[in-house]
Amino acid sequence: MRAIIVETGRLLSPFMEAPDRVQYAESTMRAVVERALTRRGFSIARLAHDAPPPDGNEPTLVLADHTFVSEKALGDFLEQVAFGRTKPARLALCRTPSSDYTRPVSSVVVEPLDKAGEGARPVGAKGPEAEATERIAYDCFFVPAGALPSSSSCGALLDVLRASPRVVVKKREIGIPVRLPLLGDKEKTTMIFPVTSTVCAHVEHWVHVLWLNHLAFGIRWNEIAREQKLFAFLTALKAFPFTRERALRAAVWKGKGVVVHKTAYVEGSILSDGVVVGPRATVRNSILAPGVVVGDHASVLACTLGARAQVTPKTFCVWSTAMEDAVVNNMKMQMSLVGRAASSSLWCGLIDAKFQGAIEVLHDGKLRSTERSFLGSCLGHGSYVGAKVLIHPGREVPNGAMIAMRHDELIREIPKDLVPGVPMVRHEGTLVPLTSLTSRSKAVA
Repeated sequence: MRAIIVETGRLLSPFMEAPDRVQYAESTMRAVVERALTRRGFSIARLAHDAPPPDGNEPTLVLADHTFVSEKALGDFLEQVAFGRTKPARLALCRTPSSDYTRPVSSVVVEPLDKAGEGARPVGAKGPEAEATERIAYDCFFVPAGALPSSSSCGALLDVLRASPRVVVKKREIGIPVRLPLLGDKEKTTMIFPVTSTVCAHVEHWVHVLWLNHLAFGIRWNEIAREQKLFAFLTALKAFPFTRERALRAAVWKGKGVVVHKTAYVEGSILSDGVVVGPRATVRNSILAPGVVVGDHASVLACTLGARAQVTPKTFCVWSTAMEDAVVNNMKMQMSLVGRAASSSLWCGLIDAKFQGAIEVLHDGKLRSTERSFLGSCLGHGSYVGAKVLIHPGREVPNGAMIAMRHDELIREIPKDLVPGVPMVRHEGTLVPLTSLTSRSKAVA
C-alpha cells in the first residue's frame, strides 16, 4: 500500500515552516507519522498541493501535512477500513476531552454522531466515549483501489475526500483531575487532563504544537509499554503493592548514558540518551530528548524538551515545550512554547493567565479564541526575550527577534560619592536621592 502526504503549503507561524516539522515528543511530528506508516508497510510519497493526484490503481492512505495521527489511531483505523471497502473513508474520533484538547483554532470538523453504522459511537464504548454525542473528523483518508475520486490537483483531492463517510475509531481514555488557580469562576477550578494513545490533531497554529506535546506523554508511555513488555512488567513489579506514588516513581524510562544525580528526583518520565539531571533537580511527567541538560535545583514538570535543550539552574518550567538547542532560563515558565535555539532572560515574564474570558491568538489574520484562560506565549526560532520584558498571553515572538527592556529602566552610571544609608532611586540612567524626587513631586503638586 502507499501513503500520500499532501504538502498544503501552510507555514506555521512564527516558525515559518511546514506544520509537520515541529517538535513532537523526542523528535518531530513528521518523523513519528512516517515511522507509523513505514511500520505498517506503506510506501510514502509527499506531493505538493498543486501537483497532479496519484493514480487509483492501489489502496492509498491520504493525509494533509498538518494532520497528526498516533500509531494506535492509525492502526485501529486501518483495521476497520482496509478490507472489503469500495468507497473512501475519513477517520473520526468521538468528541471527548482528549480529542477536544487540540480542537480550538483548528480546521477539524465537529458533527453529530450517526445513530448507527461506522459513523456512530463505537460498540462497547466506555468512559468519556460512552457519553459522547459528537464526533471530530480529520484530514486522514483511506481510499480503496479503484476508488480514488477524479480531481485536478492534490489540494482538490483533499476537498473531495472531506465528504467521505466517517469511520469512528474506538479508543480508551482516562481523565486525571488537575486543579487550576481560581480566576473568578468557581466552577472552572478543575481541568480533566486526558490520557490516551489514540490521538489525532490538525497542527495549524503554535498552540497545537504545545497541546499535542501535552498529550504526547500518555501516547509515548502506551507505546513503550506495548513495545517493551519486559520493561512494562518490571515497572509494574516495582510499583507493587500499587499506589499512584509508587507507580510514578517506578515509571522512569532511561536511554543510554543517562546521568541523574543521586539527590535529583525523577518520576513518571522518559529520559532519552545522554540526558543529564543535576543535583536537587526535579523532573516529573516529562519527555526529555537526547542530550537535554537540567540544571541544579531546576524543576521540569509536564514538559517536552527537544534534543540538547538546556534548563538553567533554579529554573521552574511547567506544561511547556522547548525545541532543539533551546535554553529555558526563567524563574517561572508555564504553558509556553520555545523554538529552536531560542532563549529568555531570567527575569522576563511570559504572562500565562487571563482573569476574565478566554485567551485569544492571532490565526490567519484574525483573533481566535483558544477557549482557555491559561496559556503563555511562543518564542520563534533563535529569538531572545530579555529581562523585565512582559508579554501578554497568547502572543508569538518572530524568529530571530531580540526584545530588550526600556533603556530608561537601566542604571547606566553609579555615582562614586553615594552617601551610606541614604536611599537612592533610578533616575535618567543614574542614581539620585529618593528625597530629591519626592521634593519635585510635591513642588509639581
